[in-house]
Amino acid sequence: MEINGINKYCHVSAYIAYDNCSPVYKQTFKFEISPSDHNSIVWDKIIRTLKKIGINAELKS
Repeated sequence: MEINGINKYCHVSAYIAYDNCSPVYKQTFKFEISPSDHNSIVWDKIIRTLKKIGINAELKS
C-alpha cells in the first residue's frame, strides 16, 4: 500500500469532576492537525482557543 501523505492527530481525553472527586463524565476525541506544527505550538493553540471561549485552561503535564 502506498502512503500519499502524512496525517498528524491529537487525541484528547477530557474528564469533568467536582473539585478533587472522581470523574463523573469522560469524553475522548481526536482531531487532525498540520503535520508541520510542533507539538508545543499545538498545545498553545488549544489552550488559547479554550480561553477565548471563556474556559480557564492550563496544561498540567
